[in-house]
Amino acid sequence: MQKAQASTVVVILQRAVPVMLAIAVVTFALFGLQGAAVAAESGSIGSGATILTGKVVTTVTRAAPVPFHAVVDEVLVKPGQPVDKGTPLMRYHLQEEAERVLQREVTTGAGTEDLKGQVLDLERRLAETAAQRNKARQLAASGLGSAQASSRLEDDVHSLQRRIDLLRVTIQKSEKNFSTRLEELSGYFGKPIREGESLPKELTLTAPIDGYVLSLDATLYAGALLGAGSSPIRVGKLDPVLIQVPVYEAEISGIKAGDSVEVEIPSLNGKKFAGTVNEISWVSTDMSVSNPSYYSVEITVPNPNLELKPGFKAVVRFKGSR
Repeated sequence: MQKAQASTVVVILQRAVPVMLAIAVVTFALFGLQGAAVAAESGSIGSGATILTGKVVTTVTRAAPVPFHAVVDEVLVKPGQPVDKGTPLMRYHLQEEAERVLQREVTTGAGTEDLKGQVLDLERRLAETAAQRNKARQLAASGLGSAQASSRLEDDVHSLQRRIDLLRVTIQKSEKNFSTRLEELSGYFGKPIREGESLPKELTLTAPIDGYVLSLDATLYAGALLGAGSSPIRVGKLDPVLIQVPVYEAEISGIKAGDSVEVEIPSLNGKKFAGTVNEISWVSTDMSVSNPSYYSVEITVPNPNLELKPGFKAVVRFKGSR
């Protein structure tokens, strides 16, 4: 009985071994093909290339701020629209309270009337004191008056003159500041603003630089309220664009400014672009000893057809950097 069982086991093993060997051969062949494919793909970008990811950003971005509390009248541009410096972006008017405050400022002017009145009073006192000093000098010279009284009046004259000089300097500063303010307002309104005149009812927000409209606030519609200093429209340059990539400290030594790179954009079906390393930071983005160090590498990529948009994910291949 035991001999028969042993014989059966031997037969099963003899039949199973070839099958297991065949499976092993097929599995090895499949992994070999995959490895060859990976190797072939790696060979297409150069042996030892470093592959990292980053984001597309603009070279220059400028916000167009609204200087006063305002109400939108009309938005004149759309995202992606090319603009020149000074191109009208939006028309708006001042909120009621902001208009009252600004109109009062222009009407009031430099506010130096009181100071000028004080100067006139001091000049009158100075003339009287100077006359008394001169008389005291004559009396002292003839022996009929006190030299001490003459000296005291002399000090009073100098004191009054210093006060007048200080007031005049204050008046000049106030008038200069107001003149500068009028020039500033003239820039905001797009026309000369003069003391005592009524302000224009409409203002125009203009592009701060040549470029393209990058974004508009989601709530930027006619009738929308804007706070002073808010920036509802942003303008930037899109050709070329930049790609910022964090590079691990062990890889950074193999990258240098001027290196050519290949940039692949997954959002554009893997389309590839040529780029150049423009700048490499010298300081890690994180100086903590417990964390690995990464250095920011900036890459310039031409974008003549405006295909690359800020925010696109980019796969960057630094060829042969290791």
